[in-house]
Amino acid sequence: METKQGKSKISVNKKSICVPIYVIRSGKHGLTICCADSRFRFKVGTTPEQLQKLRKILEILYIELVEGQQA
Repeated sequence: METKQGKSKISVNKKSICVPIYVIRSGKHGLTICCADSRFRFKVGTTPEQLQKLRKILEILYIELVEGQQA
């Protein structure tokens, strides 16, 4: 997968995606999850609501990158 800035850091095959992430400390007790791919950049916390948002983001990426290639 190519992007305007070069190769994507997200790898894709017929059944899965591999998404590189960083986990950083956010405040005293929180964590933040960040995608390392500049094209699909996202940042979410680890509250239940934010983890649900992460799930939706990953589902969208899966549909676009894996299922989109099968069409």
